[in-house]
Amino acid sequence: MTDHQMLPNLFRLEYSKIVSVLCKTFGIANIQLAEDIVSDTFLKASESWGLKGIPANPSAWLYTVAKNLTKDYLKREQIYIQKVKPRLVRQPKDIKTLEVDLSADNIKDSQLQMIFTVCNPSISKKAQIAFALRTLCGFGINEIANALLTTHAGIHKSLHRTKKYFRDH
Repeated sequence: MTDHQMLPNLFRLEYSKIVSVLCKTFGIANIQLAEDIVSDTFLKASESWGLKGIPANPSAWLYTVAKNLTKDYLKREQIYIQKVKPRLVRQPKDIKTLEVDLSADNIKDSQLQMIFTVCNPSISKKAQIAFALRTLCGFGINEIANALLTTHAGIHKSLHRTKKYFRDH
C-alpha cells in the first residue's frame, strides 16, 4: 500500500469506530459533534503525515488525536457552560474524570450499539442503509448515492433528517 492510499484506507477502517465510541460518550443526539471531531482528527493526520511522514502505528496516532480533540472540546465546553447556560443534550458530570475509551472491547460495544441505533424502525429502510453506509462503513455521500441509485442531494438530505431525528428523539 502506498503512502497516499494509507489515509483513505484508515478512514474506512477507523472512522466508524471512533464515531461510535464518541456517540456512546456524548449520546447519539450529538452525532454531528462526534463526526466533526473525527473529521478534524483525519484532517490533522493529513496535515501532519504529509510533513512528518506516517507514524509507526497510524491507528494509535488517530486514537490519541481523537482523544485529545475530545478533551479539548470538553474543556472549551466546560468554560462555555460556566459562563452561559448549558446547551448540550448530554453533558458528562465531571469532565476531568471523563476518559474516552478507545479499547478494542469498547469499540466493539460502541459499534454494536450504533448498529442497533441505525436499525431504528422509526427511520425508513433507505435512510437506515444510507446512515449505516456513512456512519459505520465510512462511505462518501457520492458513493452512497451511486449505490442507491439516487442523487448526492437526496442522500445528503436523508442523512441530515436522520441526524435531526436522533437529536430530537
